[in-house]
Amino acid sequence: MSKPSGVLEGFAGTVKGSFFEAPLWVDKTKAPGRTSQAAVYGDWWAILWGYCSLRYFFFSPNLVWCAVAAAVYYVFPYDYDAAAKLDRRFCLQRLLVNMFVTFAYFGFWNISLYVWGWGTRKFNPKKNPTLARQFHNLFYSACGVLQWTVWEVLFVYAYATGRLGYVSDAEAFSGTFSYATARTFAAVLFVPLWRDFHFYFAHRFLHMRFLYKYVHSLHHRNTDIEPFSGLCMHPVEHLYYFSCVGPSLYMHATPFMMLWNGIHLLISPAASHSGYEDNFQSDQFHYLHHAQFECNYGTSGPPLDKLFGTFRERLGISSEYKGEAKAINQWEGGKEAANKFLSGDLRLNYMLPTSQQSVVYNGLAYGTFVLFCAATTGKVKVDPTFMAAALAFGPVVYGFFILILFGDKYSLLWPFHKEKIFGALGFHTVISFLMVLLPTYHFALTVLKAPGESVYFDVMKAFGDAPTPSGLAGLNVTRPDL
Repeated sequence: MSKPSGVLEGFAGTVKGSFFEAPLWVDKTKAPGRTSQAAVYGDWWAILWGYCSLRYFFFSPNLVWCAVAAAVYYVFPYDYDAAAKLDRRFCLQRLLVNMFVTFAYFGFWNISLYVWGWGTRKFNPKKNPTLARQFHNLFYSACGVLQWTVWEVLFVYAYATGRLGYVSDAEAFSGTFSYATARTFAAVLFVPLWRDFHFYFAHRFLHMRFLYKYVHSLHHRNTDIEPFSGLCMHPVEHLYYFSCVGPSLYMHATPFMMLWNGIHLLISPAASHSGYEDNFQSDQFHYLHHAQFECNYGTSGPPLDKLFGTFRERLGISSEYKGEAKAINQWEGGKEAANKFLSGDLRLNYMLPTSQQSVVYNGLAYGTFVLFCAATTGKVKVDPTFMAAALAFGPVVYGFFILILFGDKYSLLWPFHKEKIFGALGFHTVISFLMVLLPTYHFALTVLKAPGESVYFDVMKAFGDAPTPSGLAGLNVTRPDL
């Protein structure tokens, strides 16, 4: 274990000033992944000090990702006139920008580690990505970028048509200290904090059997991860993952807060899914989650897994884990069985559902997505409340009843089936509803209802600041000056 080298140690997420060094707590005399993380995870006072001193922002990868977001916001400003009409060229421009940023960033980490060999401490040196695996991960990552573009475009559409109010750029970035600039600075600092907590509750929710089997299991086809596996998710998982941008539905804030949250969601999974121990944002904590599945649902920031007994500190036997799942041995005692999805020849059927129940689930989920898009563009008339409920809650209801209909060897709530309703299970379910499902519902309602009828206006009224919903000239419904 190394000692910090100076006051700037860790700045922007570097280690000893490098993007290709193992974290200081790693004992390099041990094999990758074998150093216990218990000593550096679980200290709430250290976490609170990091929050208060802003080290979580300036001495972490968050600074790099925020710089990327700021560059995107400045170089590719939003065209609000085009967004108000859902102009195809505007939609295509945002898609191309997001594709370029995401694949350039992910591609750098993939090439630098797996082609140029800049990393030397791979967690599992027995495995490397196959062509089939890369195609699989690239395909679903592209689906994720496409879905985020839908979220982004519809947010800008809501801003441009008076469905959401916000702080204009002239106010937010005026260059003089004001309430608006202070609020903007606070919003920028808030995003990574919210991300840590949202990720834990959304991720743990997806591990309930009725969602894991049809949705999250796709992400877990990668037991030994590589950068593009980070955004490789089922579209329903993308839906709940991007619900992290929900605070922008309830706050009078700059559109940059929404974009910064989105960029964080797009690119932060890359280096944390590197599969290596000695690179920027290397993440033994999350690697253990992919290797062992039912542990480490959150991030290595706030120690929520420690609090609820789902923390694993290293590869091998854990003295910390209190959950139901048994340890999976991928390193000792023989050759690991090949994953049929991620090895062998490149085949199109790797993209297709693998069972009758998966066909039924995907048919219902994708049909709901198509109906929402058609309702958004006015091609079909659907009751907004019904459509929003179907989009937000439908995937959960589909999974629950399909699992009952077809049956399964595990409980509907596995691996949390032994938790109490008036305890950990109930607590996580309520928080997941509030942080994941409800923002998804309100997002759809905001887009589908008329200007002035979204939950944003209800929140503003509750705080005594009732905006003018007619047109774009009201106090809280202004178009940013770019």
